[in-house]
Amino acid sequence: MPVSFGVDIRPLFRPIDVNHMAWFCDLLKYEDVRDNAQGILDRLKGKGGAPMPPPTAGGPWNADNIALFQKWIDDGCAA
Repeated sequence: MPVSFGVDIRPLFRPIDVNHMAWFCDLLKYEDVRDNAQGILDRLKGKGGAPMPPPTAGGPWNADNIALFQKWIDDGCAA
C-alpha cells in the first residue's frame, strides 16, 4: 500500500514536534515536509546532531515510524 502524507506521515507529527520545528518548516504542510524530507529524515535518524525530537519533547521516533517516513520518501513523497 502506498504511503501518503495526509494519511500516514502528517499524523506522526505531534504538536510539540510542529512547535519545535516551526523555525525550519511547517510540519503540517505537505509542501514543506516534501521539500525538506531528507533533512527531516536525517534529524530523525540523528545524522548531523542528536536525534529529533529530543527526550524532553517526547523522545525520538521509534524505528517503525522512521521506516515509514523513509518509505514515503522512497515512494516519491505522495500527498
